[in-house]
Amino acid sequence: MTAIQLPVFTAGRPAAQVDASLRQSLAACDRARECAVLWFAEVQRRALYRELGHASLQLYAAEALGFSPNRYWQFKRLADDLDRLPVLREAVQAGDLGWTKAQQVARVATPATQAEWVGKAVATGRRDLEREVKQARCQLRRRKSAAQSELGGKLPAPESMPPVTITLRADGLQLARFEALMEKARKLKLVPADADRMDLVLAGLEALVASAVTGPESAAPSVQIVVHQCPDCGEAAAVTSRGEQRLAPAQVEAIACDARVQEPGKPNRATIPPSTRAQVLARDRHRCTTPACGATRFLEVHHVVARGEGGSNSLENLVTLCSRCHRHRHVYEGALAPAQVERSD
Repeated sequence: MTAIQLPVFTAGRPAAQVDASLRQSLAACDRARECAVLWFAEVQRRALYRELGHASLQLYAAEALGFSPNRYWQFKRLADDLDRLPVLREAVQAGDLGWTKAQQVARVATPATQAEWVGKAVATGRRDLEREVKQARCQLRRRKSAAQSELGGKLPAPESMPPVTITLRADGLQLARFEALMEKARKLKLVPADADRMDLVLAGLEALVASAVTGPESAAPSVQIVVHQCPDCGEAAAVTSRGEQRLAPAQVEAIACDARVQEPGKPNRATIPPSTRAQVLARDRHRCTTPACGATRFLEVHHVVARGEGGSNSLENLVTLCSRCHRHRHVYEGALAPAQVERSD
C-alpha cells in the first residue's frame, strides 16, 4: 500500500492552491479510512484481539481504539463485507476502489455479482454509482415483494440479511429529552458503556413492559420472539412485520441455549426448565456476568459446556448473559473461558 502524502498547511495561499490542497487532504482521508478498515478486518479475521487481551472484537474496539458504537458497527460491517466479497477486498487493497465506493458496492453485491459491481464502480463516477446501486436495491425490493405475494406472504430467507433501518421523527423538545435520557442511562450504568441507540431504545421498552409483570412470570423473558428454523439445514429466521429476517448462525446457537421449542405433534418444551432458569438469574442477581458489562436487560441463560458436547442443565453449567454477550460467546467460541465469568453468589 502506497504512503499517504499530506500537503503542509500554509495560510494565505491563492484560491487554486488552497482548493488543490484541500482535495488532496480529503483524498488522503479516504485512503486512510480504507487502510484502517483493512487492518481492522485483519484483527477480526485472525481474532488478534484475544492476543491483545480483549474478550471480543467490540471490547477491543471500544477500549483500545476508542471507537463509539456507531463507528465500531461501521467498521465491522465493512470488514464483514470484505471477508464476504474477496474481489471487493482485492480492489480496496490495490487502491482501485475508494472507501465510499466500496461501501456502495457492498450494499448490493453478492459473491456471484461482486466482480461485475467492482468493475462498474471502478469505471463509474461516485454519484452515478450511487444512482445505480439505489436502482438495483429498488428492483430487488420489488422482486421480493412480488415473490412474497406469490408465496402467500412467506418469503424464503435470502443469502444474507443486511441490518434493517428504523427511522424515528422527533421535534426539538423530544430530541433534547432523548439525548438527555441516553446520557443519564449511561452515567447511571443502566446499560453497557458501549451500548448504541438501538440498545437503549430496546432497554427502555423492555423496562416499560417488565414494570407491569409481577409474580412467577417476572423470571421469564418479558416478550417472546417467534423464530422459524429449518429442521434439515438448520437455518432460521425471525418473524417480523417486514417479513422473515434471517438470523446469523451465532444468533441461532444462542437462541437454542434458552428457548421454548414447538415441534409438530409434540408439546412445547423449554430448553432450560423455568424453575432452573429462575435460580440461575437469582444467583447472578439478574445481570450479565460478562466482565465490564453487567447489563440488566435482555438476559438469557447460556450453557458453559454446550448441550451438543454433553453439557447439562445443572446450575454449575449455566450462566446469565445479556443477548449481545451471549451472541459474542457463540461467535467467538472460547473467547471467554468459564474461569473469567464473574458470579455473585
